[in-house]
Amino acid sequence: MPLEADSMSVTVAFSGGKDSTAAVLLLREQGYEVRALTMRLGLQAEEEKLARIEKLARVIEVPWQVIDLRQAFREKVLDYFLNAYRAGRTPNPCVLCNRHIKFGVLMGEMKRNIPGGFFASGHYADKVCRDGNWFLREPVDRRKSQIYFLAMVDPAVLAKVLFPIAALTISQVRKKVAGLPLANIEESQDVCFLQDETLASYLSRKIPKSFTDGDIIDVGGKKIGRHHGVSHFTVGQRRGTRHASDRRLYVVGRDLVANTVTLGDEHDLLSGSLTVTDPVFWRPLQAGEKLSVKIRYQLHGHEAEIAAVSDTAIRAVFKNPVRAVTPGQFGVFYDGDIIVAAGEIAAEK
Repeated sequence: MPLEADSMSVTVAFSGGKDSTAAVLLLREQGYEVRALTMRLGLQAEEEKLARIEKLARVIEVPWQVIDLRQAFREKVLDYFLNAYRAGRTPNPCVLCNRHIKFGVLMGEMKRNIPGGFFASGHYADKVCRDGNWFLREPVDRRKSQIYFLAMVDPAVLAKVLFPIAALTISQVRKKVAGLPLANIEESQDVCFLQDETLASYLSRKIPKSFTDGDIIDVGGKKIGRHHGVSHFTVGQRRGTRHASDRRLYVVGRDLVANTVTLGDEHDLLSGSLTVTDPVFWRPLQAGEKLSVKIRYQLHGHEAEIAAVSDTAIRAVFKNPVRAVTPGQFGVFYDGDIIVAAGEIAAEK
């Protein structure tokens, strides 16, 4: 049976990997009229990759088109990524790419060409309608769940979105596309624009200031050593700080403006609360409501109580202190298996 009944036209965001290819095949089996769109983002060796995707599209006989999104990707993702590091935050560009590029500009291109049609992706995600509103829901294969990365998309678009592989496991997806000349054989990379480059190498080219020598300080502000670049460090890091001590010390803060790295004890990493800014609400939240909060992908959720809610921020208090709550990452609020709100984690005052 088709996933939706009011239209049989669907456009798939097509990367040429196993997940988006399986999405195309499944939708066609369900009776949809399917076409595929691939984003041109201006990445290294992109033309060769596009040629492989075109070959795959011919093999599976799906109409295929490339959409030039280089400018939007640069402005909404690359610039955001670098500006966040310049400000001392640790960004998650995939969340913003989904919000602004895949489910923003690319989906808008679909709407212009096929009004009333559906937009689909190969994300391991599901959706559910409750009380007339659509919500992101965990897929069958929770080990591969990607709804955290989708939490900041505009909730209004979800009514016209399909997630064809929601009910499949990764092994079932692989079986579905076995033998096809996939353009991407490896698992999806978290940060696509890094490609084969390390994060340190990328940042050293783009933000050389973040790799100049500076002071390592303790939580009281006392100088205790020297570092060779703020961007070599992440909050929560213990090994590789190049500082000898009679106790375990962890990176508890980075300041690109002051060019300092702060080390502290493990308890200095613990936070009793978090504040997220510029939130997306999938439904209204109430002070006193108890939810689960993820502070980054692949971590389990933490029990928390909503302390304050406004149009610009959500503050929540954890039931138990949480380690390494990192500004720039995203706090995503879950009510059972659905997402109800999300926002960028702010530095606590």
